[in-house]
Amino acid sequence: MNGDAPRVGYVGLGQMGSAMAGRLLETGVQLIVFDLNPETMAEAVGLGAEPAGSTAEVAAFADVVSICVPDAHHVSSVLDGLGEGAVVGLPVLVHSTIHPDAVAACRMQAAIWGGVLHDVCVAGGAVAASAGELVLFVGGRADLPPAAATLLSYYSSHIVEAGPVGSGAAMKLAFNVLTYAQFAASAVAFEIAEGAEVDTDALVDAWRHVGQLGSLTEQFLPVLSIPAEHVVGDFRDSLRSTVGIARKDLRLAADLCVVGDLGGMVEALEKAMPEVFGVADEIREAP
Repeated sequence: MNGDAPRVGYVGLGQMGSAMAGRLLETGVQLIVFDLNPETMAEAVGLGAEPAGSTAEVAAFADVVSICVPDAHHVSSVLDGLGEGAVVGLPVLVHSTIHPDAVAACRMQAAIWGGVLHDVCVAGGAVAASAGELVLFVGGRADLPPAAATLLSYYSSHIVEAGPVGSGAAMKLAFNVLTYAQFAASAVAFEIAEGAEVDTDALVDAWRHVGQLGSLTEQFLPVLSIPAEHVVGDFRDSLRSTVGIARKDLRLAADLCVVGDLGGMVEALEKAMPEVFGVADEIREAP
């Protein structure tokens, strides 16, 4: 056990949260976790985490708390609970992708009970999270309390000092626009290639050869080759969940566009996400 490491609370054990929590356990950090899903809680406890019965219990244990929940109203709900058990000065790191204005509102909400909130948005996917190789977009990095600053190095191999609090969220949304645009472009390219009976593997090799294929896009490409009849059950539900997250992020990004035509492009990209991931209801219905 690393005696110099902060005691960490982690709230939100979805795909990314579970991977980040697992990474912390590998480093020997004392970790307490909370999630509404008993199965993900049990998995984290099986790896060595302490279970919490509430977010207030997380706050009472931890020197710093990480939050990775789906949306801004979930973050706000977590903060209400943390306030019931926190000591003044508790650092709270929000990893959820939310609007910069929501970050500001949540920071004020935490300040009411003495919490110090920063946006520390993450990119790279669950594989990078498990390896401690995430990219972090940090708002107000220079003002991070020591326990929170220590935590960044456990999660990340690349830390971006985005600017003041809220800037990390804005940078993550900008990052996601390019990611989802690449996914959409890949889906269109595959459709053209398959319609012309072109070898899509050769197309991918060409992209890779000239450097047009990023690692996140390459992880996405196998989805495009899955036959429609196999997109069913839990797998289809997982893709639909991913589409929901993508559309949420792109709506937030469109709101940040200062040029109207660019905002319209992002809105069109948002509407295309079900088609891109092959789960548009009018195209594929699970049995």
